[in-house]
Amino acid sequence: MWFDNWPDIGTIALTTLVIYAALIAILQIAGKRSIAKLNIFDLVVTVALGSILASVMLTSSLSVADGLAAFIVLAFLQWVVSFLSVRFGWFKQVVRSDSRILFKDGEFLEKEMKSERVTHGEIEAAIRGKGHGDMSQIAAVVLETDGSFSVIEGPPASQYSALDRMLKGNDKSETGGT
Repeated sequence: MWFDNWPDIGTIALTTLVIYAALIAILQIAGKRSIAKLNIFDLVVTVALGSILASVMLTSSLSVADGLAAFIVLAFLQWVVSFLSVRFGWFKQVVRSDSRILFKDGEFLEKEMKSERVTHGEIEAAIRGKGHGDMSQIAAVVLETDGSFSVIEGPPASQYSALDRMLKGNDKSETGGT
């Protein structure tokens, strides 16, 4: 069916306007964390918000108040998860992944690459994408928590304090520690 009636279209338009404005306000209150580059948890929340938005806009059985309640609960849950992640390392491990070095001092770290399902070509593309051509001049390529790659030039990797925690984690995994 192409057209039902003008009152339904007006209701959808008004509902969309109100719920859109409310979503923007809720995300502003929730903070930058809600709209930053997405990790898996953030992606799930974003998809859920979009689904709620569409449902409230187009389903007459859901009120604007229903949608607002769902938005508020999701924003609150995201805040709670972020709050707990910052304060409890074990909780962070449950809901978020850590950054991981995949290439160090000109060498591919095959075990880490396999674990993260990343190919040589993807790492090489990340290096080229940052304007580098000589892989021997790269200290590290890091797979970040949001899925992006960071490229640090100028080996050795051990000279860079931003890599200390990851390098210590790699040393433990290579020696069998936890």
